Amino acid sequence: MFTSILRTIVPALWGSFIAWAIGLLPVLEPHREALLEYGTPLSAIIAAVLIASWYAFWRWLEPRLPDWLTRAVLGSAKAPVYEGKHAAK
Repeated sequence: MFTSILRTIVPALWGSFIAWAIGLLPVLEPHREALLEYGTPLSAIIAAVLIASWYAFWRWLEPRLPDWLTRAVLGSAKAPVYEGKHAAK
């Protein structure tokens, strides 16, 4: 269970950080007012897309990575294991 939590939280933190960093790009400064007019819903959607993209990219790349890098970007080098009650019958 702990592995699945780590592999949810760590990519979410990375995606959120990337969304924040993108907001600091000077090229977006002239468009800041227009972007702020869309408000929170647009920010939430952009953050969700970045988090999902981050996770999907690194899951695709995971078999080719050393364990230390997988831990850094996904939170754990082990895939989560769900026992018993989640098995299909």
